[in-house]
Amino acid sequence: MNYDWIKTRATFDEPKAAIIDPFKGTEWTYQDLNIRAENLANYLRDQGVKRGDVVGIFSPNDVALLDLLFASFKIGAVYLPINWRLKTQEIESVIIDSDVKLIFYAEKHLSSLEGIADERLHIDIDSQRYDDIVDPQHHRPFKAVSVDGSDLASLMYTSGTTGLPKGVMFTYDSFVNNPINIALTYKMNSTYTTIISTPMFHVLGFNDLTLPLLMAGGTLVLQRYFNGEALNELMTKYKPNYLIQIPTMYYAMLAADNFDLDNFNNLEFLIQGGSSPLPSVQKQFSSVGFPIINGYGLTEAPLVMVNTPENGAAKPGSIGQPVLFMDICIFDDNFEEVQVGEIGELGVRGNNVTPGYWNKPEETAKSFHGEYFLTGDLARVDEEGDVFIVDRRKEMIITGGENVLPSEVETVLANHPLVAQCVVAGYESPKYGESVSAAVVLTEDNPDFEQILDAHMREHIAGYKIPRMYMKLTHLPLNSTSKPDKLEIQKYMNEKAKSQGKS
Repeated sequence: MNYDWIKTRATFDEPKAAIIDPFKGTEWTYQDLNIRAENLANYLRDQGVKRGDVVGIFSPNDVALLDLLFASFKIGAVYLPINWRLKTQEIESVIIDSDVKLIFYAEKHLSSLEGIADERLHIDIDSQRYDDIVDPQHHRPFKAVSVDGSDLASLMYTSGTTGLPKGVMFTYDSFVNNPINIALTYKMNSTYTTIISTPMFHVLGFNDLTLPLLMAGGTLVLQRYFNGEALNELMTKYKPNYLIQIPTMYYAMLAADNFDLDNFNNLEFLIQGGSSPLPSVQKQFSSVGFPIINGYGLTEAPLVMVNTPENGAAKPGSIGQPVLFMDICIFDDNFEEVQVGEIGELGVRGNNVTPGYWNKPEETAKSFHGEYFLTGDLARVDEEGDVFIVDRRKEMIITGGENVLPSEVETVLANHPLVAQCVVAGYESPKYGESVSAAVVLTEDNPDFEQILDAHMREHIAGYKIPRMYMKLTHLPLNSTSKPDKLEIQKYMNEKAKSQGKS
């Protein structure tokens, strides 16, 4: 079957801006994108790349990521975007595990690859040489190969929050079904414009935002690296129809001096995903008529559920209900479906779900129950069918034999006006096994913040759930996908507990 959809898009579209890159001062039409990809497909074939070979790219947000994706689809190669925020050991594990044949890279990040991928480094995507290869003024037509829907199309590695990154496999069917589901759910069309600020090596920015927008024929504005103030400037200039971002990015926009609510007047959807919502940010946007709604997905299943603006106003903590062509089930420990209101592990089923992990058949087998992928997220559903994520199963704190959900503690803590951001994590306790702690970013400096927050928590939550230790931070450490780095925070807490003899 032919999965070369960028060529079809180019055939049916009138010339218009598909990609705008303010950093480089360039614009590319759909016709340009197709020609660039055909030129690059010819080049890859000249380099000996064959169907099934893995080709990688190590780059910030740039049209080159799309060049390589579309060229890979044409040639039947496997597309691998590599997370340039990973640590050296993690990057090396991705390169070895994937057996990537060659890597396109941005010069700024070359130092992260030197010494671990020297023989695979191929070409700088910001160089004149690369521009000459893909230049649409010199077209080398390429006839796309026929592939099976079950063939491997892409590898995208997890962020490594619980160990070394794992390669999530996407077939052509799963890779294409996700943007179709999203475009139909959000009713996207060619009049839509969005700004991509989340990194395009991540499913939230790439699979859930970039690809659906392009499949629908809209216009994508690239922000090379996220910056709240710079994004506010892009909002002023381009007036997007919708945004999808990580909650911390909305916080950075709000905190910037040039934040302007008028920039949001064209927005039909304001969506957050990738990590837990920030209640204070949601409240600020909702209070001025722009509710941020929650979407839910994961690398293994890019988009599963999303709330609606109307429902989001009434249930800001819900991730809504499944999008088109997706099923869910919440399982108890015996893999029986839980009752309404009960907590269990969320399983998801759909054509956009990964078939498994690259080179890890045992881990793949453990991750499925029948056709359902087991997400590792604890969830509940209410009487109206709306789903609420409760916590990650692996992040449950067991203190003195009692289970504590960090998200429950974070919700109560975040309701205090002194708390701008917070993360709750367990630390090692010789007395209780684990104890509860909280890292907080404050809205204002207060030397008595621990006593103030402790009194607040004692009014609203059971005693065993109250943090026994607080740590004040100026900002939360973030992992490679801009989520709060709970492993790093847990490390801080264990060090502080040991130095202070905390139980």
